[in-house]
Amino acid sequence: MKTKSSRLPIYIELLERTLLEDGTFFVRLRTLDQLDEFWRKHRDKFAFACEGKISKNPSFLHEYEWVFGSAKAAVVRTVLRWGQSGIGCEFYDWAKHDSQMHEMFFLDRDAERNSEIEKGIWSEKDEMDFRADCVRRSVETYRGWWRFCNLPNGSSSYEWLNDGQGHEELIDPHMAYQEVETTLQEQAFDDWRQSDFWELEFHDGESIEELIQYWKNERVKGEGYYGDENESPENIS
Repeated sequence: MKTKSSRLPIYIELLERTLLEDGTFFVRLRTLDQLDEFWRKHRDKFAFACEGKISKNPSFLHEYEWVFGSAKAAVVRTVLRWGQSGIGCEFYDWAKHDSQMHEMFFLDRDAERNSEIEKGIWSEKDEMDFRADCVRRSVETYRGWWRFCNLPNGSSSYEWLNDGQGHEELIDPHMAYQEVETTLQEQAFDDWRQSDFWELEFHDGESIEELIQYWKNERVKGEGYYGDENESPENIS
């Protein structure tokens, strides 16, 4: 499949303090008091958010930049500049592009079952799960999966979604494209929130509350805290 070249999302400007097409909101919050005040005013409007973290060469958001939204997929779309950066989705036809590994998957699955039966550790539940998986992922039905494509910096889709761990693969090549987009974007939000995605931190309302309280506690203790370097007037741009 021919791929398009992608632009780094960070070079695609987002309008600040404007409700964007996906119902998201981009804002720079350079001090703890700004973050606290914004959240107190808008917590009833937004359930999810993405925070830019300090990074030498950011690809998505600078430090102190935030994207808020009412849906996980909407936040991810805005952060990725979906529709402008070239990042998209494609169906990877595994059986076509790597037929040997495709065949080996089914042989290995059968071999693992037979080995555990011989060892006497194959349970009735194992058999039920095995049969269900064979129905869902047969040679005919499991030919490949949907994945992100045209990722910045030459990243692979596996690097983005933690090798797909914990996510159900989307294996129907005829799945509606919009449904594919939304599902993969939701999976990305959940995965990045759990896996410390270097320059970004993803939040729900509860974690934003916890973040603000944590930095308030650090400030009270005299420790460094969110945006402390921006509170001096000469440092505020």
